[in-house]
Amino acid sequence: MAIKEFLVRKRFLVQKSLQLKYTALVLVAILATSGIIVLTVLVTHWILLTEKFSSYEMRWALTEVFHQINRWLLLEIPAGLAVAAFAAIIVTHKVAGPVYHLQKVAHEVARGDLTRSVRLRRDDELKNLSTAFNAVIDNMHLLVTKDRKLIMELSQLSTTLYSNLKDKKIKEEEALVMIRKLNDLIGELKALVLQYKIEKS
Repeated sequence: MAIKEFLVRKRFLVQKSLQLKYTALVLVAILATSGIIVLTVLVTHWILLTEKFSSYEMRWALTEVFHQINRWLLLEIPAGLAVAAFAAIIVTHKVAGPVYHLQKVAHEVARGDLTRSVRLRRDDELKNLSTAFNAVIDNMHLLVTKDRKLIMELSQLSTTLYSNLKDKKIKEEEALVMIRKLNDLIGELKALVLQYKIEKS
């Protein structure tokens, strides 16, 4: 049921400014192209037909035909633009949806939740970006898990060593073994931490 709910699109405008901007761009391009084509066709036909038919009655009849064509175009162009706008919103949603999910997960990861991942629909775009983003989260999760395990071991060993030294329940050789173990754990933690590049170039 959860998978079915995930596959059904509940909102098509998830990134309104992004989607509306590109939809407007598509509509302007379509309108400009349509206008140029229609104007070219009408003017060309008018010139060719008026050259062929020189009588006044024939020109008047042609004028009526062109007026009728214009009326049809005035109905068809808005309908075509509405269809184009709907198609553009659906197409931009395939990019805007993934961008929305990437931003949402990025904010959650920035707050420290490394259990999150980006899940996209089958027909969404930016699959490579989401895969790379999920790989980064998985890598961070793995490193933080190792860090946490080593810190817990360090904390436990340090507490035990301190308690034993305080109560004088430990021999020098045992203390040295524990200190060596502490140094080993610190070395592992250091190796993990050094994997991160933190100096900005």
